[in-house]
Amino acid sequence: MVSFLHVSILLLTVFSAPLSAQSRVFMTARVGSLVVLPCEWRDTLSPSPHIEWITFSGTVFERLGEEHYEGEGYEDRVDVPEDKLKKGNCSLELKEVKAEDAGVYESYLLVNRVKRALSSKRVFIQSVELSVDESPESSQHAEANLQLGATDDATVNCPSLKITGILLIVWLFFF
Repeated sequence: MVSFLHVSILLLTVFSAPLSAQSRVFMTARVGSLVVLPCEWRDTLSPSPHIEWITFSGTVFERLGEEHYEGEGYEDRVDVPEDKLKKGNCSLELKEVKAEDAGVYESYLLVNRVKRALSSKRVFIQSVELSVDESPESSQHAEANLQLGATDDATVNCPSLKITGILLIVWLFFF
């Protein structure tokens, strides 16, 4: 007989795994390509959201309305388009990917505190771990990209979603 505890643990695992998949996304990009690090927010109260992307070494990009800041080493290569940001898309566009761009990127929404008008609170949105493929692109692969109209070589891997599917199959088989 299946105990309530076993079923509860399994259901908790199945339904919490997709939530944890949203906290960190794993991506790979080829040197020289364009990669879009995904990010969405749902706060529709702010007509001009203040977004910040950071790494362990510092700020990569920050936007508040038309004003923006591009971190050292990212000049003229990063953007969160203002029109997309107003619609809730805070994805970071990173052009001409370099080997040194590999690492963990985190996005934050900066919200003004009501009681403390001079300070703002950082609200975590998304974490993206970017790996950079330094191998030269084969001519066949480049031709396929041109023929298909591909704009970048980025891929998204969500291993916890695969684990969720496996757990669901195991649960259905044994219970």
